[in-house]
Amino acid sequence: MQVIVTVIISVGIALAAFGLAYWAYRARSDRSANVGLYLLFGIPGGLLSISGLALLDGENRIGGLFLLLGLGLGLPLLKPVRRLFAAVTPMDAASPVDMTGLAIILGMLGLLVFSSLVSRDPPDEIVTVDLVDLLLQAVLLVVLAYAAVGTGIVRTVSVATARLGITRPTWRAAGAAIGFLVLAYLAQIAVGAVGMVVQPEVFEELEAVTDEMTADVQNPIGAMILGICAGAGEEAAFRGALQPRFGIPLTSVVFALLHAPQYGASIAIVGLFAVSVLLGLERRYFGTTAAMATHALYNFGAVMLQSTL
Repeated sequence: MQVIVTVIISVGIALAAFGLAYWAYRARSDRSANVGLYLLFGIPGGLLSISGLALLDGENRIGGLFLLLGLGLGLPLLKPVRRLFAAVTPMDAASPVDMTGLAIILGMLGLLVFSSLVSRDPPDEIVTVDLVDLLLQAVLLVVLAYAAVGTGIVRTVSVATARLGITRPTWRAAGAAIGFLVLAYLAQIAVGAVGMVVQPEVFEELEAVTDEMTADVQNPIGAMILGICAGAGEEAAFRGALQPRFGIPLTSVVFALLHAPQYGASIAIVGLFAVSVLLGLERRYFGTTAAMATHALYNFGAVMLQSTL
């Protein structure tokens, strides 16, 4: 029953994503569609910001959530804000598609920043990784990536695949994947060493959390499925779809903070940011397929190592 509910929700999200993508791409030449985007993000953004300010006090946390979420949705509607981001990212300040993407990204960041500030420690209740959920999540992320680049709207599937940087594996990509895998592990080792000095108790708790989360996949097949799902889904969405428009730093901040519910406000988030930057560089110079392979191998190795501890 739970799987059916998850599938229904995933299909709903995918349809909504394609609908929003159609709307945003249509807004490039349709003034009424462009005005509609401002209303779509401006009304909830304004209402949430006003409500957040009204509820903002030392004891009511919901005010902070409303304010951050409202600002995230609303600020990208201001052209000076978009120009500011365009100065440091590849985005086009005049594009309604990029405006839509920035509003979604900053809205997510508002939610994630709030969650990180409220939940500073790793979670007390651990949800064990489920392979079916992982597969559905990976498929959803790939579908969202294709929706974001306008598949079936302004691009064919083959053109969209090229835009996402997904290509056939080559020996060059394989070599890059291994090289960046080593760099990613070195980055995590360095951050882990610092973490054991400045946050020893938190890092010990994180190890226990990770062990409990991956308990059901600490075997070669489970670890391989987990690695492939995470590598394919997350890289298609972050490095494939988002990075070429919003740059490596902003994409990496979102990627790292998405893991905050698991890691809390710990220095481990810095390690994830560093790994994301490496994957971003790999995508830029070697393509998304290479980044997918590195990500998959990284997760596979991490889970198998956890099974030996």
